[in-house]
Amino acid sequence: MLHEKAAFPVLLCMMLCISHITHAQFLMDMIDTTTDVGKGMFSMYKKFDALRLGGYMQPQFQFAARQGAKGYAGGDFAEHVNNRFMLRRGRIRFDYERFNHDGLPVVQFAFQFDGTERGVNIRDFWGRFFENKYSMFSLTTGMFPRPFGYEINLSSSDRETPERGRMSQILMRTERDLGAMLSWEPRLRKDVWRHLKIDAGFFNGQGLTGTGDYDSHKDFIARAYLRQLEIAPKMRLSVGASVLQGGMQQFTPYIHKMDGKAFTTDSTGNIDEVAPRHYYGMDAQLRIANRIGFTEFRAEYIRGTQTATANTTETPAACL
Repeated sequence: MLHEKAAFPVLLCMMLCISHITHAQFLMDMIDTTTDVGKGMFSMYKKFDALRLGGYMQPQFQFAARQGAKGYAGGDFAEHVNNRFMLRRGRIRFDYERFNHDGLPVVQFAFQFDGTERGVNIRDFWGRFFENKYSMFSLTTGMFPRPFGYEINLSSSDRETPERGRMSQILMRTERDLGAMLSWEPRLRKDVWRHLKIDAGFFNGQGLTGTGDYDSHKDFIARAYLRQLEIAPKMRLSVGASVLQGGMQQFTPYIHKMDGKAFTTDSTGNIDEVAPRHYYGMDAQLRIANRIGFTEFRAEYIRGTQTATANTTETPAACL
């Protein structure tokens, strides 16, 4: 058994957000649009008006009770180290949105990467395409967060703590996955269903833990979310339900299953079978407004079947 001492991070969050100016009058006052140069600059401004840059960083100091202490999401300490400065996250994100002549969204692209002393990795790289006949549907494809539960989709910059709960880290390591998702979300203010959003899509399964898909089986993930319902003055309730129907292909004849308090081994006819990975989740958030902001209570429950390996409860990143 491995005994892990707690580390004490000192978290400093810095927010950087450069957003576009919605009205062009400020730029008109600064640029002489009667000249060729001025006309060219104003044309370029309108063309790239929907390009935004944002980011944040989370530096921290950690102290452990012994050298070489084991960590979890932040990584282990080196063999002769019991304290360290590190960058837990350093995110830079680019967003681009394109609108039609009626001001309705047509396409959105996002690219986010994480840069720390441990290297640079892609976190998000996706495109979303909107239909504007009914203003209800959109299609998202690429690398993006799985549409399951609440905490998994809660941004690191918005959470009260640096890390997600251990449940989310084990079941949905890295949160993101490669796939395609269809969304139903009424975007018109007068629509009676404007508070309801439904996402459903197919994903590889291993997410950012691996460099590519290692089997032909895809995970189906869906979530219905009813948000910001006013149940009393200054009180709003959001509720959601999620499902994941997936699994991983067997490349070994041996399957170990829990039978009572012990594992039993099955070694016949298991190659190329799909070991189940099925989750069902419910979540709710109650937000109460007050004079200085709001107080929010959150609850989330997940149950199901997790298939993993003999060495870890996490979904493997590569073929075993």
